[in-house]
Amino acid sequence: MKNDMKEKFFVKYAWVVFLVIGTMVIVGALPHILGINTDPALVQSISGQTVDELRVLNPTFFNLYNFYFRGGGLSDLGFAFFLIIVAVTAFRHRQKWAWWAFWFVPAYFLAWIALSSDLPSVSFYSLIPPLIIFVVLSILGLLLSFRYFFPNKT
Repeated sequence: MKNDMKEKFFVKYAWVVFLVIGTMVIVGALPHILGINTDPALVQSISGQTVDELRVLNPTFFNLYNFYFRGGGLSDLGFAFFLIIVAVTAFRHRQKWAWWAFWFVPAYFLAWIALSSDLPSVSFYSLIPPLIIFVVLSILGLLLSFRYFFPNKT
């Protein structure tokens, strides 16, 4: 009986972890898609100029920055959409491919940490905490669901 409760807990909440990650990514992506910079200090620490200074002093570079900034938000939205869809369908219904595919999630955020390592230290340390949270949550979701996808043979 106790083991059944334990499994139900894991089954019930492991997929929710990925739903939460997807929702958090959507919340972060929407301002970017709209061109709203939620961390202007990051831009200033990298470029030496504020976003407004970039817009006025170098409009061509600002257009490039804005294209990649908004495109990154759109890309995040797509990533989150598929993460949520797979979490509430295949992962929740015990399709093993979804468990294996979700190892991409911590790898994705670890890659962002690696890419961020070339940034000035102020920028790097402002990006690291949310990325680490996503890595930890995704690994937690995978570990919580391990016995659900790979039950003991006994």
